[in-house]
Amino acid sequence: MGFKKGSKVAIFEDTRWEWITSMLGLWTQEYVGVTVYANLGYDALVYALKEAECGAIICNGANVPRVAKLMSDFGIKESVIIYLDELPANCDAGAHKVLPWKTVVDMGAASSRDYSIITNNDQDVLIMYTSGTTGNPKGVCHSIGALTQGSRGLNDRLTDLIGHEEEETYLSYLPAAHVFEFICECIMLGRGTVVCFGSPRTLTDLFARPAGDITTFKPFFLIGVPRIFETIKKGAEGKLPPVGTVKRALFDRAYASRLAALKEGYDTPFWNEKVFKIPRAMMGGKMRGICSGGAPLAHKTQEWMNVVIGQPVAQGYGMTETVCNTTVQRTGELNCVAGQLLKGVEVCLLDTETYKHTDKPNPRGELLVRGKFMFKGYYKQEKMTKECMLEGGWLRTGDVAEIDKVSGQVQIIGRVKALVKNALGEYIALENLEALYCQHPISIPNGVCVVADSHKSYITALVLTDESKAMAFAHENNLKGSWPDILKTKEFNAAVAASMAALGKKEKLMPFELLKYVQVLNDEWTPENNLVTASLKVRRTEIDKHYAETIKQLFAAD
Repeated sequence: MGFKKGSKVAIFEDTRWEWITSMLGLWTQEYVGVTVYANLGYDALVYALKEAECGAIICNGANVPRVAKLMSDFGIKESVIIYLDELPANCDAGAHKVLPWKTVVDMGAASSRDYSIITNNDQDVLIMYTSGTTGNPKGVCHSIGALTQGSRGLNDRLTDLIGHEEEETYLSYLPAAHVFEFICECIMLGRGTVVCFGSPRTLTDLFARPAGDITTFKPFFLIGVPRIFETIKKGAEGKLPPVGTVKRALFDRAYASRLAALKEGYDTPFWNEKVFKIPRAMMGGKMRGICSGGAPLAHKTQEWMNVVIGQPVAQGYGMTETVCNTTVQRTGELNCVAGQLLKGVEVCLLDTETYKHTDKPNPRGELLVRGKFMFKGYYKQEKMTKECMLEGGWLRTGDVAEIDKVSGQVQIIGRVKALVKNALGEYIALENLEALYCQHPISIPNGVCVVADSHKSYITALVLTDESKAMAFAHENNLKGSWPDILKTKEFNAAVAASMAALGKKEKLMPFELLKYVQVLNDEWTPENNLVTASLKVRRTEIDKHYAETIKQLFAAD
């Protein structure tokens, strides 16, 4: 196809076996893979194609007309389009060269060009475009040495968690353009594990018929983001016997007994067999461990997964810039923390305005990370790179962490820029509160945005729900109204606010962290409407604009 070493090829496609095959194939020719989340949208794709000057793009045939038109509109003339599956009828790709993926594979098989084994650890092989809460996506540049070191660090902790057995299967379903999924696929191939491919929409038997991906492929290990595990938890809880029945009392007794046993280091064979057998069956029967990343997993969700599903659930912390390396919990921990450092990771804390005055009970500050897994910089963004990279190779993560002096466990307690000071001078960690309040039964996963005002002493929230959750709450609280009009009533929103505040009190939040007012919404926050990022993190600026009048009314309630 006339490409030279160092040429860049973009992949804009959902997770499937051709995705990882394409990436590894690019490296055999010393090309640089450029990844873009499929749900980042077409604007982000055009931005990445222009900035990285990609010679080709691999995408689904269904997207070829749109991709070709955008490339023409923005003056991207030379890129070849390589498509998977079938082209739509009467497809018009304009002047762009279009080739089936299978044809390109056959061309490679017939070529006399040798495979290359990259021996220079500093050689660039990957640019991962990642979303931000503001502005355009940024291209994170990685060398083969950084990816290799990152794989080693994660695999070392993975082996501690679940060991190594023959005939392992792994289920890949998160976006492959996400570093968490991508590096896990690389690790699994290195272990000799069979990699299977699924989708978040068909993950469990709760959402797919006749069987979910987990039941079908029986993976030994599962990764996910909090939203996945919160959905599994809420789906399973929805099938429990009603509160007040004998069967529900038996489940609650079993849950409490097993939780107490786990804290003491014991198992509960009787309860496992008699009560938890059915929910465990939906995890395939061969599961040995689960790891959550991408955002903090709520304490109640982690506890529930450990107790009911019965496999060690570990939280981890990492970034695209660190090849997902920093921390992962060790086996069997129930504490809601990010875990201990992986091998080859160094961290330190940088003073912040909030936490610079004391190291009691533990040191706190902005988390800085360094190691051989570190990215080389943001592609063509020297200023942005200098802003986050300090002297000595330290990366500013933007996350505020607390490090336990005894155990060395790292806990992420907020964002440097997501801390809001209220009228009392108290700092409020918005993301931590959102993770907690999302556990309320009325909220859909990732459905809470906490809002604070520097002139007010209290906080409010926007809460997403659906018909079944809202009407169940109304029934339990003797509230009258029909869907969706009930969401507009003061009585309903006041009851939700009181109930969520009660949850906060139960979790021992400070008084200024308790919700005073909420507005429950029947809306969607998606990357397409720009209210969340591709990794489903809230875009606070966009939320503030979109719901400006609603937020104004919430703070005018007093």
